[in-house]
Amino acid sequence: MRKETSKLTNCNACQKEISKSVKKCPSCGHDQRNFLTRHKILTVVLVAIVIIGSTGNSKMTPVANTNASVVTSSQVEKATVQKAIYGINETVKSNHTTVTVTNVKKANGGDYDKPKSGMEFVVVTVLIKNIGTGEIIYNPFNFKMQNSKGETTDEAITSIDSDTQLPSSSLASMREITGTLVFEQPIHDTDLVLIYRGSLLSNNIQFKLN
Repeated sequence: MRKETSKLTNCNACQKEISKSVKKCPSCGHDQRNFLTRHKILTVVLVAIVIIGSTGNSKMTPVANTNASVVTSSQVEKATVQKAIYGINETVKSNHTTVTVTNVKKANGGDYDKPKSGMEFVVVTVLIKNIGTGEIIYNPFNFKMQNSKGETTDEAITSIDSDTQLPSSSLASMREITGTLVFEQPIHDTDLVLIYRGSLLSNNIQFKLN
């Protein structure tokens, strides 16, 4: 009885007619299985790599956020931009406090209170406001002055304008205080900067005094 041709095939090597169910050719011994069938473990590893790679790529695909808010040009214009340095009569907000330098003047001292040779007193008037709901502490030691040489100094010990000097105290909500700070600096220095730091967590704020 003639065999069904659907159950026969040709050997991949010698081309002799063999059964499709045999793993090796009876004539030449050539393995009839394909690469993936012969190397099952390697096949599993390759499939796993492909799956992991496709999953990783899907995580990296950007997805549009339909809930994202749109920033309008008017909102950008209203945003507060922190300047590098401020001038006289410019108000700066730091936490719940605003600070304004309202006046700067030079002084040579009195008969018993004179600056060192080549130096002069620089008297700065500052306005401090509490714009928060709680009490704030203000202190003259929060202020320093830098000159054109890059030297930064604390307030001078002097009796100049002693009746208006800024004290160390507290300020209730929505109240304000005006006081003076006196520094000893080189005569006619045109690059003086007042530095204010309200707390350890706030950045230095600089006021150009000339």
